[in-house]
Amino acid sequence: MNILRIHHVGIVVRDLDAALEAFSRALGLPALALEEWQGTARVAIADVGGTLLHLIQPLEGTSLFAAALRERGEGPHHVAVEVGDLLAALRLLSDAGIRVLDARPRRDPGDAWAVFVDPRDTGGVLMELVQQIVARR
Repeated sequence: MNILRIHHVGIVVRDLDAALEAFSRALGLPALALEEWQGTARVAIADVGGTLLHLIQPLEGTSLFAAALRERGEGPHHVAVEVGDLLAALRLLSDAGIRVLDARPRRDPGDAWAVFVDPRDTGGVLMELVQQIVARR
């Protein structure tokens, strides 16, 4: 699998505006973009030396992010690695018997295609594979 880099770390927060203020005040990290993701979350994207942070506020109670917030509280949710060819990476995972949580690649914040890998196959860590569609500025 052609892993290029850590693309982003997803962090679940209760209040996106408060989290943005805290990250800006403490670390000087302004949001590069704010997006609503599939009607289930608001996402702010910040750049930390080429690796992104996705601050994720669930908007409704049945999403993966809302469940994580209820069960574990605020904090790290997943680690995403960027691959050069997502479809090729999915074939390799399938051939190795590694399961994914998404039936097919979905659009991710920041102009990327992505799938979550089943944490039962990654030592309990929720990993995401991402293929960037549009180069970041």
